[in-house]
Order: sequence, then C-alpha cells, then structure tokens
Amino acid sequence: MRTVFSTLLMMVLIQSTVSAWAEPQDVAVTAVMKSSTTISGQKIEYPKTDKAEMASVLVEIQPGKENGRHMHAVPTYVHVLEGTMTVEFEDGLRQTFKAGTGFLEVVNTVHSAKNLGDVPLKLLVVFVGEEGKPNLIRPEQHQTSNTTQ
Repeated sequence: MRTVFSTLLMMVLIQSTVSAWAEPQDVAVTAVMKSSTTISGQKIEYPKTDKAEMASVLVEIQPGKENGRHMHAVPTYVHVLEGTMTVEFEDGLRQTFKAGTGFLEVVNTVHSAKNLGDVPLKLLVVFVGEEGKPNLIRPEQHQTSNTTQ
C-alpha cells in the first residue's frame, strides 16, 4: 500500500512540475530579424581578429534630417524603435524600414539614414567590430585618417 501511495505521490509531483513548466510565462519572445545577408544581399562576414568587440548606440534623427554619408566596415544591425527610416544609397536607391523592424546594414557601401517622416526617428544600432577600429567611417575621412565622427 505504501509503495502504491509513494508511486502515486511521485507521479503527482512529476506531473505538477511538468505542468508548471508548460504553463504560459510572463515573457514573450518575438522574432524580429534573422538573416545571413545585408539589405543589399551581401553575405555576412565577421571580422577576423582576436580583438572582437561589440558596441551599440541609440540614434535619434529629427524629422527632415539625416545622419550623413557614411559606411560600415563591419556587420551592423539596426533596429527601428520609433518612426520610419529611409536608407539612401549613392545611386539614389532607397529602402524604407518602419518601427519594429530590424535589418543588417550594407558593408563598405556609402549610404545615409534619413527621417522623411513627421516624428523623431529612434534607432538601436549594434556593431560587430574590432577593438580600436571605427564602426562608422565618413567617406571624406576614409581617405585621410580613417576615424569616426
């Protein structure tokens, strides 16, 4: 009798534990972006270094403004937090991204982020770079000092 009772108690405890794990949690996970290429179709290539460094910045661009011509030599993830971002390339081609979307920026390609909307544009930008090297390069500086602004 005791063995049957112990077995039943053990089954109840196991079932309770499994049920507790299976119940909805207070955490929701929503996929935002998964890609092996940039917005222009370039394959992702991580820096080959023993000084890997990740960095992130919050960027805010006011309506009608832009962040200026620049490029990234490293993989760069952008997540649009608020507003609508328009990426404009040197050839005039444009791509638009709304709040809630994320994408991988082009590498070694001059472009500009523009806010053509009526509300501030807020972005989270994450760089997969290298210690001591710039994550953002202005074309004018690239030829001379290779520094960031």
